[in-house]
Amino acid sequence: MRFTRAYSSLSGAIPPAKAKYVPSTGTYPKGFQAAGVFVGVKPGNTSKPDLALVTSDRACSAAAVFTKNKFQAAPVSFSRKLLQSKANAGLRSIIVNSGNANAVTGIGGLEDAASMAQTTDQRVGAEDSTIVMSTGVIGQRYSLSLQP
Repeated sequence: MRFTRAYSSLSGAIPPAKAKYVPSTGTYPKGFQAAGVFVGVKPGNTSKPDLALVTSDRACSAAAVFTKNKFQAAPVSFSRKLLQSKANAGLRSIIVNSGNANAVTGIGGLEDAASMAQTTDQRVGAEDSTIVMSTGVIGQRYSLSLQP
């Protein structure tokens, strides 16, 4: 599948400092799709894309390298457990947010990571097949609704 990619911002313009990183042509691996959008994960962000999804049209194998830090963020714990329970097989999607690390958030953070995965699974028509990744502010729960 051929694609043309543009920088996704509210204005649609590619910032000059980012232009060299935005491919204009290429090929996705067969059966995969990717998207990035602005959803307002971090309250101070009003224009930059902050949620990305990579998904496959069928179940596939997955692998990940995780931190060995004693204080692991909820998405790390959630995704490690999912990969172990599925023996690294039967995965379809990766959902990634930028703006909130969902770290040092306790049980609520694990619930948020699970909600992100479940919502993504519902949207792609799968079950227990989404890895969650997050980066950003530490110690805060998500301030936006993760419900479908």
